[in-house]
Amino acid sequence: MQDKVKLARLCLLVAGWLKLASACFFLFILTAGAVLIGGGERAGLLGSALLGSLGALLFAASAVAGAADFIAAKGVRRRAAYGRVLGVVLGVLMIPLFPVGTVLGVFILAGLLGADARAWFSGEPAGY
Repeated sequence: MQDKVKLARLCLLVAGWLKLASACFFLFILTAGAVLIGGGERAGLLGSALLGSLGALLFAASAVAGAADFIAAKGVRRRAAYGRVLGVVLGVLMIPLFPVGTVLGVFILAGLLGADARAWFSGEPAGY
């Protein structure tokens, strides 16, 4: 595997782990909020319902985004076209997530859009 493609795959894996860590954080916040706000006379508050719903939504979105990063990294390793396309889409979506997402997104795009990536996904040997 060419170095730039390998770096893009590594960035996809790092982004996936960061997104799964964020999902766990959102799940913790959701659970802590439900325990602290959910009991007693405050149980019927609209704010606690919104907090719980937003936490569940953020948890699900982060978990799905992390899984997509892992799927893209697996596709890149297998030289599958879906891995390259999904990796580029995820790289573009990470660009606005300053500062870490921007750096990861740039490295992903640089690795998956260059000549090394064309050679890797066309199946050429490493010494092209």
